[in-house]
Parts: sequence; C-alpha cells; structure tokens
Amino acid sequence: MRNPPNYGSITKLKGNRRRPFMVRITTGTVVNYEKKTSYNKQVVLGYYATRKDAAQALAEYNASKISPDSLDVTIRQIWNRIKDKIDVSDDRRKNYEASFRNYLEPIADRRIADVKTGTIQDLLDGIGRGSGTQTIARTVLNHIYTYAAQNDIIRQNYVDYVHIKTDEVKIERKTYTPDEVAACWKNKDTPEYAFTLVLLYEGMRIKELRDMKKSAVDLEAGTLTIVEGKNATSRRVIPIHAKVFPIIAENMKTDGEALFSFSKWKYERFIARTFDHRPYDTRHTFASKANEIGIPKLTIQRIMGHKPDSILEQAYIHLKISDIKNELNKVDYM
Repeated sequence: MRNPPNYGSITKLKGNRRRPFMVRITTGTVVNYEKKTSYNKQVVLGYYATRKDAAQALAEYNASKISPDSLDVTIRQIWNRIKDKIDVSDDRRKNYEASFRNYLEPIADRRIADVKTGTIQDLLDGIGRGSGTQTIARTVLNHIYTYAAQNDIIRQNYVDYVHIKTDEVKIERKTYTPDEVAACWKNKDTPEYAFTLVLLYEGMRIKELRDMKKSAVDLEAGTLTIVEGKNATSRRVIPIHAKVFPIIAENMKTDGEALFSFSKWKYERFIARTFDHRPYDTRHTFASKANEIGIPKLTIQRIMGHKPDSILEQAYIHLKISDIKNELNKVDYM
C-alpha cells in the first residue's frame, strides 16, 4: 500500500553500512515560477539498521507533532537558549556551564533529534569521574531535553531512561550529641561555636549562613531572609529561634556587612578537629530532632528550604511565619 502524499521515504544506501536505511521527510515545496516547476524539499530524519526500524521511525514522526523545522536544532542551540533561565543559584549555574563545557561537547553540535538514550548513556558512562560529576551532566541534559520535548522538538525526554551507576560509599551523617551541643553553648562567644549553634537551631545550609548579610536579618520581626539559593524553594524567610536570637543580635554589632565572616575551609577544619563531624551534620541533626519531636513535615521542609512533596502543598498550603516560629522554638537538644 502506498504512503500518503508528503509522508516521507525510505532509501537503502549502497555499500557496507551499519545503518543503510535512510529516512527522509518532506519539509515543504520549492516552486520555480520561471520554469513552472516544483519539487518537494526533504531533510534526513535518520539512518537505521533495518527497513522495519526505518518504517517505525517514519511512522512515529508522522504521528508526532514535531515540526520539520526543528529537526536541525542542536543541543548547543537549546542550551544557549535556556541556560540563563534555569532557576538555580549562581554557583550551581557555573557548575552546569562547566559540566556542559567539559563533558557534553562531544554531542553539543549534533541534532538533538539524533541523540537518544543509548548515546547519552555511553557519554555519561565514559566521563570517568564519580557519580556526582555524572549526575550534574545528566541534570544539564535533562533541562535541555525537557525543553525540547515541551516545545515539540523531540518526541520524548530520552534522558529519563538514563541511569547513573554508583558504587561509591554512602556518607553516613552523624547527629550532634547533647554533650557536643553543650560544648557549643559553653564556648558560644567563639565565632565557630556560635556559627554551629545557629546552624543547629535554624536548620540552614552552611553556605546560606556563611553568605548571610546583616541586611537580611530583621531583629524586630525576628526573621532571617535567605536571598541566595539553588532554587526558588531555597530562597525563603525563616524565624529566628529564641535560643540563638542573642547570638545573632550580638553578631549584628560587629564590623562588616556579613553576619559571620570566616572561610568555608576554616569552619570545616574546625568541626572536623573539634567534633569529628562533617559540614552538613548540623542540618542532619536539625532534621532528625524536628522529626523526633513531631514537627509537621511540611513545616520542616519550609524551614529547611526543601520542596514540598505534592502540588497541593506547593501551591495551596501557606504557613504563617508565627506558626513556623512556634514549631521551630520546640527544637531543643539539652
């Protein structure tokens, strides 16, 4: 049975080829008015190992909403279109750009319609670094392919089927003990101990507190505003816990615009030598304690800057800052 007009064609190419079946689709009609002639303009959809595969690809193309004009769009073109619009922090954006530059260049100028799951999987497997590096590259590709699928440039997001293999040892987080918290209170006039106490009682990320400026502190309202975050959920206003309010108020009197001023390296070295802890153990301790005493999950997520689980919680449930403060002040380690 003949295919409909402008359906496309399958041609078997000569020679010993791994994918000898070429599929072309019609993208329009070229008219020569002087000669009173016309012909169909075609572009290559792809090359396939068997006629059956070629016929299936052609059928899928005709069943899709993909515009013929989008077939030549490259991965780099989409990345350049979206990279400044992704809702992440400046630091994470720099990581994404470095990942694209260092690991995705081999496929950057290929048509996105031609780069599917197998090619992506081989690329990520060949990075030769830890799973964290592969995960960042996968995330960049996921942004690209999601945009392409949403805009009918490709039929589906092929990154969804890619897996990151990991055999790395999982980092075990340790919670701070009551004795360790007591040691922090005993030495609260030392900046590193005071910094640790604020992290323990506020549930913040280390970078959030390290980057916090005094202008983001409202002592009258009793709130801290996190203006820099990896996404919209991370940027939030949280109450100041009653126990660490005096520490924050005292630090507001110091010189400079930063609430705390010492390097990431210095603090990480301090907690490793003093308590044998990793940087994010304070955050893990807060989450564990908040869950243990029965603070609602949505409130914990709101304090810590985690995205709620459901659309209902994300869009329709709004928590009052006063209610969050009441729950936050229940956290106590002594």
